[in-house]
Amino acid sequence: MHKLISVHRFFSFILVLGMSMALSHTSFAEKITPSKVYQVTEDILLQLKRMHDANLTIPNLSKVHLDLPPRLPRHVIQQALNVRSKIQMLKRVNGMKPVELKAPPVKEVTPGDVMDVAKVILEELVNFDKAYGLSPFKKSAKLVEGKSPTDVYANLLRAQAMIVQLGIPGTVPNQVYNNALSVSQEIKFISAAVNKTVLVDAPSPSIGKKPADAYTLAFYALKGIQTLSKKKEYSIPKGVIMPKRIKKGIKPGDVQQLLLFCLAELSSMKVAVGSKEELILPKPAAGQTPSTVFDQLGLVNRQIQSMQW
Repeated sequence: MHKLISVHRFFSFILVLGMSMALSHTSFAEKITPSKVYQVTEDILLQLKRMHDANLTIPNLSKVHLDLPPRLPRHVIQQALNVRSKIQMLKRVNGMKPVELKAPPVKEVTPGDVMDVAKVILEELVNFDKAYGLSPFKKSAKLVEGKSPTDVYANLLRAQAMIVQLGIPGTVPNQVYNNALSVSQEIKFISAAVNKTVLVDAPSPSIGKKPADAYTLAFYALKGIQTLSKKKEYSIPKGVIMPKRIKKGIKPGDVQQLLLFCLAELSSMKVAVGSKEELILPKPAAGQTPSTVFDQLGLVNRQIQSMQW
């Protein structure tokens, strides 16, 4: 009997210890703040500066659009994934093996989720030390309190520009087309979750379109998502805040940014309607043009309109 009591006490102790460790882990996760994520992105920029120094190049960040609306973790994680996609291209250029990116979890994104991706970005960049003949990287960024997800997003935009300037192509229509495909699929997931699936005809193929034309449709799509989010069933935390519309010098990367915003809002909308479907990241497209991007975004806008009833 005494042995039985002792065994019972032992397993009770193990159970309490396990619960304590789980609670401790949860408490730690909750302590991740935008400022701590920002600190990691500062180390990312420091590593990229080292890579540029070894490459005898000076990054030019003067044309990076940093006039951002207030961003949330759900927006930041989309840009973080975009940075990772650029890193895979840089790996190919340097004879390194790229990895297949995984979709973010279907949940309301937290700073902790963004931190996970930011750490992977830094790790991937540090792995270039040998290729660039660099000494081992040492983290040195200071923690600066009071930073916001918007500050983190801005640093990730800087990181993206610095990666491109190490010798890979900037954003091209193929990549923007894939983003548009992802947006279209996310809308399908949401409409299916609320039983509002409607067959939408694609617009007639267009010719001679420019990035500015695709940008206009991407902006309309985000505006349509904003309108949709005002309906109770599609309501998302803090709603949809529109960015300032770029009026000139529009490039494929500007269209991509709007589509990343769309994906962020739709990811939250999936949570609102109870969809469990993960974001689909299409295989690299080829042969796409601003016209095919324009056509795909025409379909996206029709999909959004079909959900307004």
